[in-house]
Amino acid sequence: MPSRDCITNWKKTGCKYCDIIGICSRYYGGVSVFLSALFCEVKGLGPEGKYFLVRFIQRFGIAEPVDLGVKALAKQFGLSDRQVSEALTTLVALDVMTFSTTPEGKGRPKRCYQLQEGFHKKLENITALIAAQHEVAVGSLLKHESKRVCQASEKPEERNEEVGLLTDLRSKKQPGRLTVVNRLLLSVLLCRADRFGVVNDLGFATLCKLTGLNKEQLRHRVGRLIDQGLIRAYVPGATSPVQARKMKSIYYLNLDHSELVGEESATSILVCMNGALFPDHLRHAYSVRTDVHRLKESPTLFQGSEYGQLVRYLEGLQVPAFRLLQVMVERYAACLLSRYWSDLLSGPLDQRIDDQGVRELIRLDFRPPTLPPENNGGGVKCSDEEQLNAVFDYLYHWAYELALWIKERFYQATHVPFDCMDFAIVSQPMKRGYRRVVMLALPCPSEGWSGCLIVEPDSASPVAPRHVPLESDISLEDRYNYGLLTRPGHDEVSK
Repeated sequence: MPSRDCITNWKKTGCKYCDIIGICSRYYGGVSVFLSALFCEVKGLGPEGKYFLVRFIQRFGIAEPVDLGVKALAKQFGLSDRQVSEALTTLVALDVMTFSTTPEGKGRPKRCYQLQEGFHKKLENITALIAAQHEVAVGSLLKHESKRVCQASEKPEERNEEVGLLTDLRSKKQPGRLTVVNRLLLSVLLCRADRFGVVNDLGFATLCKLTGLNKEQLRHRVGRLIDQGLIRAYVPGATSPVQARKMKSIYYLNLDHSELVGEESATSILVCMNGALFPDHLRHAYSVRTDVHRLKESPTLFQGSEYGQLVRYLEGLQVPAFRLLQVMVERYAACLLSRYWSDLLSGPLDQRIDDQGVRELIRLDFRPPTLPPENNGGGVKCSDEEQLNAVFDYLYHWAYELALWIKERFYQATHVPFDCMDFAIVSQPMKRGYRRVVMLALPCPSEGWSGCLIVEPDSASPVAPRHVPLESDISLEDRYNYGLLTRPGHDEVSK
């Protein structure tokens, strides 16, 4: 965050931070106002209009009137004259902006645009919704027009004027490049992403309200960001009778993408490529789902076991909820790895680490079971509390076994300070089981290690993990195979 002197005199100081994010007339709770504008719903405003509004505030602030015309604004923001004109007309009609005219010689009076005072007050109440840790990335992402000019100016003999250059760029479809609407959507997601780039608290309805997209348009845009590698993976939200709340969709943003981080890497990555779909001793939500179907055909199956309690508990789950179940178990496993990497040991259950924080996460995520009492095999029926404890115990030890198994994949990488890292596991397609596991790791550079660590599939003789300095050094095809990215055309978003 820039200093107050920097904010006051940003034009004089030439602060690089201010040049990237833009300095607004005021900060609300330490958050730039243009970030608040991203999370301010404006009913009736389309996505291009919302993008224009956010860029207007990012560039000019909220207090002073702006006396630039449509063509000048279009040039500054890399939009077409029509997009700017429509945005201004709509914003004035919606009482977000106002305009006044100033006579200027014999020509048409100059218009001055300014944000309404009422809109200022709406922005003041929004700072609590924003995680500003990716503020610089958001600011740079929104300022796309200078990048487009730079990219296209490699052929100066074909472009004589900057205005003509921008007009030409606007008129052409450019595969692989982010549109302003996709930049808007990605910026909103970044504002709610954690330090690993994971977003799990933005529902589709909220995203539609914030971006001006309808649900079909939003699905298409999310799919496009996946195809372009800016979203590593996507897990659709779902409701279920066993989860304590509706689980919103989960987005794993690629913070290492050049649009967000430049030439460096924001996170380090650990990839485990396993030879088997499901290790013999390790459960996966896909196999649990299979056992739920088996239980319907044979009600006495698994009777008297802790695993049987879990299977009976999950009987009412639909297919999407099982993917979310796996995501939740992986989250618990990542917590255990982050806290106890060296101390995670195999052995009897009563000798293992018993983390009450992870157990509390499990209790907050799931509802108590509403199952008929089950005979435990010895003539005594289990109470509701006993069933609940059995289910939660199984989930905890499932996560523990997963964490231990992941740790063992990397035991030969003795030069990596795993104990100093925090981890997040990137969700993989259900049917692949544990054939591949991808973890994001932070912090690494401060500990003298960064990059990608890849364990190839199991073989007769163990192979030491392979180190790759940057994710961008891995071929695109290998990034798909490793699970770092979702292959284009994947239809998860439409499900």
